[in-house]
Amino acid sequence: MNGRPTTTVVIPTCGRPESLRDTLSALARQEFRNFEVVVVDDGSPDQIRAEHLPEQESFACRLVRQNNAGPAAARNRGVQEARGDIIAFTDDDCRPQAGWLSAMVGEISQHSDALVGTLTCNGLRENTWSATSQLIIDLVYAHFNADPANAYFLASNNLACRRALFLELGGFDSNFAKAGAEDREFCDRWRMRRWPIRLINRTLVEHHHAQTFRRFLELHYRYGRGAYLYQRKRRERKSGTIKDDLGFHRSLLRLLPKHLPPQTTLARKIQLCAGLALWQLANAAGFFASKFEFRPVAAHAQPA
Repeated sequence: MNGRPTTTVVIPTCGRPESLRDTLSALARQEFRNFEVVVVDDGSPDQIRAEHLPEQESFACRLVRQNNAGPAAARNRGVQEARGDIIAFTDDDCRPQAGWLSAMVGEISQHSDALVGTLTCNGLRENTWSATSQLIIDLVYAHFNADPANAYFLASNNLACRRALFLELGGFDSNFAKAGAEDREFCDRWRMRRWPIRLINRTLVEHHHAQTFRRFLELHYRYGRGAYLYQRKRRERKSGTIKDDLGFHRSLLRLLPKHLPPQTTLARKIQLCAGLALWQLANAAGFFASKFEFRPVAAHAQPA
């Protein structure tokens, strides 16, 4: 690649070099070519080194390291290192399809002040807990993003925006030291600026997040803890309250039949519904655990 890239893909990573290689290999197949990749090693137990990354000629790839500070801070660091005017975010367990970047960049070229994203699918279809987590995000998108041109929320593993707007907004809030609601909080501040959020209604990213029963519970417990911090910040800046989101939980029974995978067996339906019940319990447990151990924090931490 010659000259300055127009777009930078930022990938936070921690201790998953093999999965990261697969993500970079998927990016090498992008139809859009004028981009670079910044990988931020967020304190991996064994440092990721350049020789861990696949050799390719389709894009420049830079590796930066920081002490473990969480994915929000890692994404902020990646944006600081970026040379592109457009920033696209994905994770080290995602496999963007060939048209992912071209779709995102094309949407931003038409709507320069927009935060944009595409749909994600589960790439581990035989894993019940991965399938349940994907079903949850499908239900979230169906409820909150019913109008793709006026979306409400985009997940941080599949979104893009102008770098200048990201920096003006202050980046992701690094008070979210672990993954869980930092993307909801970022979207909330984006909406407060009255900047549009637009969903490209095409599935262009596969998510390969292998989960076990225990990891599933830990993940959604952590999301519940993040949800409490998110709701508290919204209340403090008067951008909304938890009542605004309760409609989603009331809509689950209506939305669920439309979003079960096609040709799902009865046994699989039972598994997925049981997983949804466990998700609600784990999420509530994390939320109330944070509520009862409340500690004051800054309204918005500066990007790390």
